[in-house]
Amino acid sequence: MASGLRRALLTAVALCAVCPAGSPAAIHTRDAVATRAYLRASETSALAGSAGLKARIAELEARSSQIAGECPGALTYAPRDEAFSRLGEEVVTVAAYASAAPERPALLRTSKEIGHLRWSNSRLTRLVRRRAAEESGAATVALPDVCAEIAAWKASAYVALPQSAGRFLARTEAIESESYVGPSEVPREAFILRLLKPYESPADKRIARRVEHLEDQVGRRVSSAISAVRTKLEKALGSSTV
Repeated sequence: MASGLRRALLTAVALCAVCPAGSPAAIHTRDAVATRAYLRASETSALAGSAGLKARIAELEARSSQIAGECPGALTYAPRDEAFSRLGEEVVTVAAYASAAPERPALLRTSKEIGHLRWSNSRLTRLVRRRAAEESGAATVALPDVCAEIAAWKASAYVALPQSAGRFLARTEAIESESYVGPSEVPREAFILRLLKPYESPADKRIARRVEHLEDQVGRRVSSAISAVRTKLEKALGSSTV
């Protein structure tokens, strides 16, 4: 009886050694597979973003020109209060989100490809899913008519912003939550690449370097373009802080 029990226990241990659920080897394999899938999706996204950079900047400039042309000087006499700051933030945010229009199919594809991935590192999983939510949100968020909102604010004797402005800003803040990570505010995508390093193969590492390089290039160009658009809108709308 004792011998039979011992054999049963040894068999159970042997089976657990090759069991995929929960074993260190299985977890490592799952992490490696998820890492490869994430990096390949990110590389495709980064290449598309680089190829479409001119179109994105053109869309950004077109929307800012549209706003400037529809309501020139609209904020010249507005009180410089919290509502003014929020509305100024919205104006630039609308132009920035409009620039994502050429990338919407790619954003939705990337969101779908990475949104289901999972790692043994729960923080990594959460950040990747936050990125997936942001890609989807940026592709689908409805953009308000900011000139109409400025006119409505003025019509209220500058008492209160239209509710649509508050809803849009709340929506974009939710979309962009955890865009920066930690006390030093590291960009989320850079932080994700850092967390992926333990699971990368040599081929993965090469992809990660390409992704990082492309994202840095595109990010710098887009940031510079948004800064220029901000200055343009400040001048056109009659504001020094828009």
